[in-house]
Amino acid sequence: MKKIYVFAVASVFATGAAFAGSGMHNNSMNNNNNNMPAATITTVTMVEPVVDAIVTVNQIPNMADNQNVVMTGYIIEDLGDKMYLFQDATGTIHVEIEPVILGEMVIMPDTKMKLKGQVDKGDAGEMDVIEVDYISAM
Repeated sequence: MKKIYVFAVASVFATGAAFAGSGMHNNSMNNNNNNMPAATITTVTMVEPVVDAIVTVNQIPNMADNQNVVMTGYIIEDLGDKMYLFQDATGTIHVEIEPVILGEMVIMPDTKMKLKGQVDKGDAGEMDVIEVDYISAM
């Protein structure tokens, strides 16, 4: 999941004396002789929208490249080199799952899985693939 971090200076506080140009070295205002204005920084985390609708294999050819998808079905075969064959009630498609995404998960052909990822449209003559970002057993 991609996160975008936005940093913004929410406000800058300074004493009225500093703005007035008098009393900048007034120790009664600041016992540490530090006349720097204080700043508050607010961090906002924006999360990519969650995809709710389940997509079927037969819908993939009509979808755009890099479109987010959620699919449910079965991983029925390990094709090697991070590629697997995924099947739902409408057909099969290749899915690419990085080892870091799988972790210690053991994939069994009879275990229903939920995948989240993006459509990777192949070049001319190549098939579509789903690049998986998240996988869980259902």
